[in-house]
Amino acid sequence: MKNASLADRVGGLLMIGFDGLTVHEAPADFIADLAGAILFSRNLCDAAQSRALVDGLQSARAPGALPLLIGVDQEGGTVSRIDAFGTTTPSAMSLGASGDPVLTQSVYSLIGDELAALGFTMDFAPVADVNTDPRNPVIGVRAFGARAEIVAQHVTAAIRGLRRAGISSVAKHFPGHGDTTVDSHLALPVIGRGAAQLRCVDLLPFCAAIAAGVDAVMVGHVAVPAIEPAGIPATLSRKVIGGLLREELGYDGVVCTDCMEMGAISSLQTHGNAAVLAIAAGADLVLYSRSLDAATAARDALRAAVLDGTLDEAQVARSLQRTASLRERIVLQPADPAAIARVGSSEHRAQARAAAARGITLVRDPLRSVPLRAGAGERVLVVHFYGKAAAAESRTQLPTALGEALSSGPARIHEQARSADPAGHEYKQLLMAAGSAAAIVCVTYRAAIHPLQVRAIDDLVLFGKPVVVVVAREPYDADLLPAGAAVIASYGDDAGAMSAVADVLLGRAQARGTVPVPLTGAAL
Repeated sequence: MKNASLADRVGGLLMIGFDGLTVHEAPADFIADLAGAILFSRNLCDAAQSRALVDGLQSARAPGALPLLIGVDQEGGTVSRIDAFGTTTPSAMSLGASGDPVLTQSVYSLIGDELAALGFTMDFAPVADVNTDPRNPVIGVRAFGARAEIVAQHVTAAIRGLRRAGISSVAKHFPGHGDTTVDSHLALPVIGRGAAQLRCVDLLPFCAAIAAGVDAVMVGHVAVPAIEPAGIPATLSRKVIGGLLREELGYDGVVCTDCMEMGAISSLQTHGNAAVLAIAAGADLVLYSRSLDAATAARDALRAAVLDGTLDEAQVARSLQRTASLRERIVLQPADPAAIARVGSSEHRAQARAAAARGITLVRDPLRSVPLRAGAGERVLVVHFYGKAAAAESRTQLPTALGEALSSGPARIHEQARSADPAGHEYKQLLMAAGSAAAIVCVTYRAAIHPLQVRAIDDLVLFGKPVVVVVAREPYDADLLPAGAAVIASYGDDAGAMSAVADVLLGRAQARGTVPVPLTGAAL
């Protein structure tokens, strides 16, 4: 029989997520035999509860066992798992727009401080993807920008910030998820770049991350024919992990997979087969976000693959050692009430807001509509295009952070929440409200896939009143909007970003950011 002892240790190659808010609701005994756990917003409702859950998971370990990796996706911006109570920091693209890697380091240091206070040991950040396709449905503002050299600088700064706080960093999604139009949560994207372009664009930030001593690299669920002609997902490819990442780039640290429950993998392989293939390809950690059944199937398949010789024992032992080395560096600290109290504190939120302000970008202002010139008693219409028609009112709570911040100015603020593609009765209501407004502020969300937003703004411009469009996600919307509209890029719609936008609209601050992705200038 093959090495039964090694087979019994394959749990050290897995991290899993679960449902529940307390350690009693978690599969704590199962997790205790794994490398660790991943927590999501569904697991985290306030700072005290979050710390208790993390401590409970660590306490479930056998005496003398290595500390668990307790990770979370806390990127800032749209991917902020503790935003219900913690500090939502600016998106990566906002930081890229600031042009200041020192700011990025300080923001990720703040992120790290809050995660450390909550007991986390690992952040699945920074995103090292170079967002070169405006149609990218899954990366967008999660990337620092579209220029590989700039992304590399901010990735390095983010790693340093997390390290300063004692949090392990994870650069993702190798070998790059920026040049895709397919969401890997749903299906397998294919990266069409040639090998030379891949190396000088997508790989550059990962090379910088490796040079900066990143703690782990996450492999994305993408097919890269230039490296793996067979079309095998990078997560399962020896050529991508073993050849490109390990041998060519010389990386010998921990390699983890993206969640194996995502459609790009689960539509192609059973959970057991996928886990075995990932480890055989060179991964050290296989991630499952929710399903205990999937994680159990993976563990059982890994054990069987060691016992029957499908997996090379020496390779499995190396993977276990890499993960163990990362866990050995964890220094578990007792809960600090003062540090926990600073999670989401007014001081931290003020720092995040100041950082968001650095990225606010005035893309264009042809009619000098910024700042708003609406005087006392005049009416400013603020329209948020978001969500489905039936859910727009419930998805956007009124007043919003933008509306409240603008209310501190002289004008009267009237807000409307409209669907992403307004039509029919809600469209008529929008036009009726515009008739009595002195100025109009619109907040757009991915107008390229919601063309009725653009139609509405086209018609609002025809009123002959100042129209300012706040692009709340990727700034590519600017190319679709009418030439007569002023455009501000905020790179996020959290309270910090929106209050910073309000300061610009009220003339209290200048927009200092620079768009970190190319625009065609079609509407300029």
